[in-house]
Amino acid sequence: MDSKQSPGTPLPAYLRENQVLQSLPISKSSLWRLVAADKLKVVRISKRMTLFSAQSVLDYLADCEKKGRK
Repeated sequence: MDSKQSPGTPLPAYLRENQVLQSLPISKSSLWRLVAADKLKVVRISKRMTLFSAQSVLDYLADCEKKGRK
């Protein structure tokens, strides 16, 4: 998900907000709406640091792909 990451490199388990926004063509507000709707899982490390589950991002993308095929 990082622009410096090669295609065969495994994803980290958690991503920062900017890494998720690089992968999903959505706004920051839309990202937080997905969190509020329980479509993306987050881990709050501190008041100012939130990590996003990379697997939940991949699951969300797969779900979007399925809906797009119908």
